[in-house]
Amino acid sequence: MGEGGDVRSRTPEVDTNRPSGARVYDLFLGGKNSFEIDRQLYRQILKIAPETPELAKENRRWLAKVVDLMARDRGIDQFLDLGSGLPTSENTHEVAQKAAPDVTVVYVDNDPTVISHGQALLADEWQRVYFAAADLTEPAAVLSDPTVTGALDLNRPVGLIQCLVLHCIADLAQARGVVAGYVDALPAGSYLAVTHATNPRDGSRLAEFATSVEDKVRTAFPSMTFRTADEIASLFTGLELVGPGLAGLGDWWPTDGSRRTPGGASRLLLGGLARKP
Repeated sequence: MGEGGDVRSRTPEVDTNRPSGARVYDLFLGGKNSFEIDRQLYRQILKIAPETPELAKENRRWLAKVVDLMARDRGIDQFLDLGSGLPTSENTHEVAQKAAPDVTVVYVDNDPTVISHGQALLADEWQRVYFAAADLTEPAAVLSDPTVTGALDLNRPVGLIQCLVLHCIADLAQARGVVAGYVDALPAGSYLAVTHATNPRDGSRLAEFATSVEDKVRTAFPSMTFRTADEIASLFTGLELVGPGLAGLGDWWPTDGSRRTPGGASRLLLGGLARKP
């Protein structure tokens, strides 16, 4: 069984007076790990974008799709899931180990609620699953964390996951630097999977809709920044995008051979998977 060190000793106190991004996202997935402050924001977002729960679930489906692709078809047998959030259905380790049983997964998060649930994750029956309580915006610290270095061979290709986390970094240059801090340290053959909130900022109805959602979310999370497709694409500089490139989650290799007609909220997320040459 994987062990992530003494997670309990590093668990900060949960603040029930401020919403948590991880807990609000869990609500959209149908989870129960929330407080009233989280549910208030959840209801406010639903009023603006009632499709948001389906969007959150689509993000999970996309993550499962690319993890399966990396583990089953691309030979990736170790994953680093940054800003992993609360455990839910179709977790990275479940998908990856179903595709290839010997896969190792390390989850990284610094949300107090997520850290406490990391302890429970380590106590279950899963093998080669680890949790590191660390700040994903500090690549050097994460990559030198004893849990990470003890579980992963960083001289071999890694599947790096940054889903719904980079838009929490307001400054684009900083976001690029965070990505580069990981990618530059990993060997050729590693992969980067990213989903990111988008706003075309072109005066269109979609841009107006995206701005209304962004403004509401920023009342609780001021650093939240939706980006244009070109800005998100710049996070993959130096990497080789695979599949359809950067695309709407529902259009990224549809498994049923059809393409959904996207509603408003479903156009607010883009996803991309890229390989380090």
